Amino acid sequence: MTGNREDYIKAIYELGGEKKKIGTKSIAKSLNISPPSVSEMIKKLVEEGYIEYELYKGVKLTEKGAKEALGIKKRHLLWEVFLVEKLGYDWEDAHEEAEVLEHITSTKLEGMLEKYLDYPKVCPHGTPLEDDGYIFNTISLDSIGVGETTYIKRIMDEKEILRYVKTIDLEIGDNVKILDKDINGMMKIEKDENTIDIDKEIAKKIYVG
Repeated sequence: MTGNREDYIKAIYELGGEKKKIGTKSIAKSLNISPPSVSEMIKKLVEEGYIEYELYKGVKLTEKGAKEALGIKKRHLLWEVFLVEKLGYDWEDAHEEAEVLEHITSTKLEGMLEKYLDYPKVCPHGTPLEDDGYIFNTISLDSIGVGETTYIKRIMDEKEILRYVKTIDLEIGDNVKILDKDINGMMKIEKDENTIDIDKEIAKKIYVG
């Protein structure tokens, strides 16, 4: 399978296409390409059995497509673990490198890499390597009520988000307490007796347990 096809399958999965139909405009926006280009690839993926397509409703991954998407995701996350833990990459920079490496990883290399890393369960920003419904069964930080405590479980794999979170000294596993939410879209949280201001839009992409 080409890297281009893999990008489409992964994008559909990350948009929720294992559980629901995804519009072609959403796919185009996710991949930053034109809608006509999406339409051409959709035809190919339907013919190859990776997706189902319904006019005016969009696409959904078949069982074959979902399995492929999970494999792509796992290879990507394994490389992120390797780049951060073994090569010292910053977590916000590892994603782009892993995007390239995921497409050129054979089954044998994947197995050896996973063994070398001692079978990691999550990537550096908390996403499980094995599917556990993490996309659909997560609670975002902004949904936690004032006065409640929780811990940081996962952070969305977006470069600017990861970079921002590092500047305010939040990490996976941190315990935090919600101190306040204001009408201007800001939150105050407490970590280790220190108060941190965080935008609610950012908090929507931080997941807690």
